[in-house]
Amino acid sequence: MGLKALFLLVVAVLSNSAFSCDKTLKVGVSQQWAPYTFTQNGKLTGIDIDVVNLVLKEAGFCAKYVVMPSSKRGFAELKHGKVDLLPAASYSTERDSFSFFSEPYRNEVMRLFWYPHGRLESLDLQGLLEHQQVILTNSGSYFGSDFTHLKEDAKYKDQLVTVSSLRQRLAMLVARRVDFFVDDELAGLYLIQKNNQQGIELHPYIVNNDSVYFMLSETTLLAEDRAAINSAILNNQQAITEIIARYVKH
Repeated sequence: MGLKALFLLVVAVLSNSAFSCDKTLKVGVSQQWAPYTFTQNGKLTGIDIDVVNLVLKEAGFCAKYVVMPSSKRGFAELKHGKVDLLPAASYSTERDSFSFFSEPYRNEVMRLFWYPHGRLESLDLQGLLEHQQVILTNSGSYFGSDFTHLKEDAKYKDQLVTVSSLRQRLAMLVARRVDFFVDDELAGLYLIQKNNQQGIELHPYIVNNDSVYFMLSETTLLAEDRAAINSAILNNQQAITEIIARYVKH
């Protein structure tokens, strides 16, 4: 064997070993939600996909993605050990009863999007409603206890309007049919930037701010597996921040 061929063989072996993993984890994803998880050129991509890939590689694992028809199905598959990990999970005691929660890896921040009016900048959510502002929301999202309390108040039922699609919520704001919409900060900014919408900004009031975690299987992952994943999250905070910045400009 010539020297060049031997060198190429050694490089190939080292390359394969550098990308090998101790275990492949099945990662359940249940919805297309840019910029967190979406399909581009036939391939899953997005913030949560990039973070999962980074964390699992650092922890010594490979990822195999399993697309679920719904979040509910994902929880059931995790509970029965058919998937090992679910990203983008908010904490609840019910979910904690059948899984382990990782260290938090990002925040889910719910914000108000609007065309600014100076006289309303200092108001909180209730103050905006008292000023007869109409606010679009998504029925499937959690906006915190204060929002839930206001939503249940009959006085505001005509001002807190539910529209299921973020695209539709944005279109209604652009058409000035409503005053605000509430949504995940990064999802709203991503769509606004992608559509090159001018003039829409974040209202200073933060509706809700929750940590987001990986849900980890109790049945398929060992304590040392979970520890490796948590360590990788904690050691890569700056890299995760950089991943988010690649998708959304603040």
